[in-house]
Amino acid sequence: MKRKAINKLISLGLAGILAAGLMTGCGNSDDKPSDTGSSQSGADNQSSAGSEEGSGQEGNSGATSGAAANGISLPEIPDGVLKLEVSIPDFNQTSEGTMIQNLWQEKMEAYLGVKLDITWTRTAWNDFRETEKVPLQAGKIVDVSTLSIGPAINEFGEDGVVLNLADYMDYMVYYPEYMADTNGGENFAKNEDGSMYYFMDGSYNMSNIEGAQSFTAFAYRFDVLKDNDLQPATTLDEFTQLCADIKAKIDSGDIDAQYPIMNSTKDYSLYRGFVGIFHTWDVLYYNGSEWVFGPLEDNFREMLKYLNGLYEAGYIDPEFGTADTESANGKAATGVAVICPTLWSGSVTGWNDATDVEGMEWGLAYLPEGPYGTSWKWGSKQGGKSLANGMGIYISAKTEHPEYVVAMIDYQYSDEMVEMLNWGVEGETYTVENGKKTFVDSILNPADSTSNASLESGKYGLMASSVCRTGIPFTPIDFEAMLMTTAGSQSWWNAEDGYYVGDFWVESSRLGGPDSVSPYDREPVMYLTPTEQAMRGQLRYGGVCESRVKELALQFITGEKDIDNDADWEAYIADVKSQTDDDFDSILETLNAKTVK
Repeated sequence: MKRKAINKLISLGLAGILAAGLMTGCGNSDDKPSDTGSSQSGADNQSSAGSEEGSGQEGNSGATSGAAANGISLPEIPDGVLKLEVSIPDFNQTSEGTMIQNLWQEKMEAYLGVKLDITWTRTAWNDFRETEKVPLQAGKIVDVSTLSIGPAINEFGEDGVVLNLADYMDYMVYYPEYMADTNGGENFAKNEDGSMYYFMDGSYNMSNIEGAQSFTAFAYRFDVLKDNDLQPATTLDEFTQLCADIKAKIDSGDIDAQYPIMNSTKDYSLYRGFVGIFHTWDVLYYNGSEWVFGPLEDNFREMLKYLNGLYEAGYIDPEFGTADTESANGKAATGVAVICPTLWSGSVTGWNDATDVEGMEWGLAYLPEGPYGTSWKWGSKQGGKSLANGMGIYISAKTEHPEYVVAMIDYQYSDEMVEMLNWGVEGETYTVENGKKTFVDSILNPADSTSNASLESGKYGLMASSVCRTGIPFTPIDFEAMLMTTAGSQSWWNAEDGYYVGDFWVESSRLGGPDSVSPYDREPVMYLTPTEQAMRGQLRYGGVCESRVKELALQFITGEKDIDNDADWEAYIADVKSQTDDDFDSILETLNAKTVK
């Protein structure tokens, strides 16, 4: 395969992953939100605010109601001007001077009933994150700032540097809706003592799309299946038979491939694509009633036994644990294998774009059903209004008018502001037909062939672009609008619809249904001390236990260790448990004791 095509493929994959992280709040090192709580985790203008004349202005999404109309009583500012210093990051495209940023200020002034005089400090996102703690540690912060350190802000709140938002709940109307609707409720947004030191990043998902982007589907060579009168598997038994059929046709020369199964990268353990099928997980997770370490469960052992059977039958590329991303991408694009069960779902688009193989078509089908019913997918989006605690906004404890600042940030969570920030102006950036919004054609199908919907919407300052954050980040992203500008589409198959084109967020939600949401993605709140957080970290992604499991599980899959031998399995359990600095079982006991039921 041409080196240029491979490099293009890698760039596409990395761009997709980075964009996906930004879409969902930029993520964190654990691939999911961490826990909340201590662990997690002028006079004339003011007098008119909320009056019939001053309570609103006719905007793109209807009349803007003033804070007073919401029952918020703001103190008088003598000159009617709220002066603020605000520190925010700039992403791929700056929001400065955009139409939506200008509308944000207009609507904020109408809502608060004052003029805003804001001095903006803008820093490139990567640079922002590198220096973010410096002003906090020095105790010299501006009135309002974006944050990306999540619950780590709590220590600065406890030191009196950051405003305790819990003391200003009377100035909030909209944010409490997100607090209440998030999995874990108010406990997620507040610390154990009831304090709250930042507004968390929000998601607006009123279509209740509970899909996921990774480890939610198997990838298949649709062109190969069609040519050989085969189809993707809907059950694990069907998957085993499909592998056998493909292997037979490879051996007979009817299919030009080397193996039925490959992995997308050694960085994803092959079993990660199967853990949800066996209703277990590859690290620490909440199973619906308690915290457990998935790789020690009987279900995990059953899964390893199944994978060993596939390996012994010659169905799996023996380089599944050693081929890096570049090598694996080359295998996919040159037709080394027919199925890839462990992957980021957007990879199939990159493989199809990079291939030189005539007619190659990689596509997706939802995880086959296993012995425990509907397979769990990883990373299911929350429906409705929800919060993620990795990113957000904090306010200085020394800001002169905290009531106004709290009310201002709270207003960013209102439906009308979310609509304006994400969709823009009706007739200019979007249209409505039969109650359904869609972006205008100049955004969705730009005349410039080097551009795309994400970049075009970003030029307006639209949040849905995922390349531009408007207002004071992080403000809620409308998930449906974001999908329209960024998600793209892939080839899909299911037993009812056959082959068609869809999007992995939508299809994994539709095909998996409510039962596909893993308890891992709806875990309860824990209140942990820093020491307890460190203990827990040993059992999470990137922890010492996961690293050891990856090594030992590989031996079971390849048959170096006998998965059917109880002595080998007990030795494996003892080895994994020995990796922690703290007693392994006591870590789980602590986590369960600290869980908010």
